[in-house]
Amino acid sequence: MAPMANNDDVLERIESKLDQMLRLAALQMTTGMKQTPAIQLLTVAGFDRHLIADLLDTTPNTVSVTQSTLKKAKAKQNSKPRQPEMVEAE
Repeated sequence: MAPMANNDDVLERIESKLDQMLRLAALQMTTGMKQTPAIQLLTVAGFDRHLIADLLDTTPNTVSVTQSTLKKAKAKQNSKPRQPEMVEAE
């Protein structure tokens, strides 16, 4: 009779398989994308900079710089004053 697998071993195997599935899904989502939009998408999806760098074959520093640039651009866009809407007189 084969010995039962340790719960920790089972959980480790499950985690490994889930990690593989997650990486495949991320690669599929970013296939054909340029680096900046791919970094933006993976960041929004919750991936850390080390995993993003690994998936996109770049460095964590490159990912950090891109994330910072995207964050600044978003803040600048959000700080622009809105133009008042024109309402036609009746």
